[in-house]
Amino acid sequence: MNHVKDLAICIATGQQVPFSRVKKMTAAVSTVMLGLSITPAWADAETDARIAQLQQMLEAQQQQMQMLANELKALKATSSKPAESPHAIATEEKLQLREQQSKIEAMADQLKTLQAARGQSTGQPVYANFKNGLSFEDGSGAWRLGINGRVQADYRSFAPDIAAADTFNIRRARLGANVSMKDFAARLEAEYSGTANNGSVGLTYAHVDYTHFNGFKFRAGQFKPFYGLERAMNANFTDFQERGSTDYLLGPTFDRGVMVFGEPIPGLFYNASWTDGKGVNTTTANGDETDAKYDNKDALLRVVGNIAQFANWKDSVVHVGGFYAKGQQEPGSITTLNVQTEGRGYTVFSTDTFTRAVDRSRQGYELALAHGPLKFQTEHIQEKFDGSNFDRDLTAWYASINWIVTGETFASTYKDGMFGRLRPKQDFAWGGDGWGALQLGARYSKFDGSDFVTANAAGTGRLTTDTAGNAIRSNEFDTWTIGANWMLTPYIRLVANYVHTHFDTPVTVTTPASSTNKSYTFDHEDAITMRAQFDF
Repeated sequence: MNHVKDLAICIATGQQVPFSRVKKMTAAVSTVMLGLSITPAWADAETDARIAQLQQMLEAQQQQMQMLANELKALKATSSKPAESPHAIATEEKLQLREQQSKIEAMADQLKTLQAARGQSTGQPVYANFKNGLSFEDGSGAWRLGINGRVQADYRSFAPDIAAADTFNIRRARLGANVSMKDFAARLEAEYSGTANNGSVGLTYAHVDYTHFNGFKFRAGQFKPFYGLERAMNANFTDFQERGSTDYLLGPTFDRGVMVFGEPIPGLFYNASWTDGKGVNTTTANGDETDAKYDNKDALLRVVGNIAQFANWKDSVVHVGGFYAKGQQEPGSITTLNVQTEGRGYTVFSTDTFTRAVDRSRQGYELALAHGPLKFQTEHIQEKFDGSNFDRDLTAWYASINWIVTGETFASTYKDGMFGRLRPKQDFAWGGDGWGALQLGARYSKFDGSDFVTANAAGTGRLTTDTAGNAIRSNEFDTWTIGANWMLTPYIRLVANYVHTHFDTPVTVTTPASSTNKSYTFDHEDAITMRAQFDF
């Protein structure tokens, strides 16, 4: 910068401007530019772009200063007027040189600052947003981190009182994270409610995905196999507070293994998995590594399609599909999870354990028809046990109809072969015009376990009795559910259900001797259930 100042002094005092000084000043600017040209290649793109811009500006300023210096030199060499005349003629050029000097000094300072910062940070800007969860991603799109969670606070009341306790309950309380990096993704989530893990924290999702091909994605770890439509759906978005009794025929919700899945053509979805078939967070599941005798696995294939997407029917869904799964039930394992009523009240069906390994198969069919704010949905699921000299079948089905009173469409929630989050046209705002979205629905379901009776031989799937031989379980029941979902925002909903369950066989329950020590016989259960839910 001293050469630039010397040049300005010469001009201001009327001295001859030595061209050698202009050359020295040019060399100084060139040195700055050379230093920039060898800066580390790992500097971020934004800084590189700014440096390139400043280099171009410096070159332009250098050329203008050279031209002005040449003009001043020519004026002083050729003028025959007194010495002050060239000074008067060149006043404008002097001002321009001073202006060029100030610009060059300012740009040089910027370049020094950029050079100093280049070695301190090489990352991209990180952006945050809240859509289907809290997420962060860098400006280049190289990675994305998502934080997800949910809280479902329930209340249940039952009649008769002996059926189950009236209680407040945390149905689910989960927190997890997922990360994606180009063609890879991973998810980790834990359950904190203690509902299914004896009060302890349990792992729900822990898997790694390869997602390069939309029609062929690969997953390994612990995940939820997609059996039927209602099971495949996220529990945050089901039409009723609890899934139908069909869900009990599908075994544990989460399992460990591998799965391929995808959408090979628009509107056609599939998933195929190979898993342990024993569930997770249980002694049996966590002991698999030492179980050398029984190495059987469950194989599952599910294929569904949306005909409305093939036919380009707007605001409609015609979902059709089914699944088939094959595995083995090991000795000592429970044939089916103890089946509660759909209000999560009385355990209406349970059996003894198998004493020998049996072949187990599951198959199901699913249909959903939706147009605008109306939807009809049904599933039929069967579970078969083929043992030594016996066969036992379980069958369940449901049919439901739902109406979104506020006019949102079910088609807007359909993605990847299932229904998901409903977004109200207007979120609820106290004192404002928005009231969220309101959905009303009704469901009828039927459970048939008539192959399991108290007369069956022990160890072959015998219906449970008490020590006196009294029937405390029913092998058939049907349920009516009336429900309302109020979605205040896409992430907050209030749910209320009335659930009436009729038992085909009346059951008898005896209270403990420590209380009244009385027996009660009933053939139905009425439940009122409510939920406040927040998820992200």
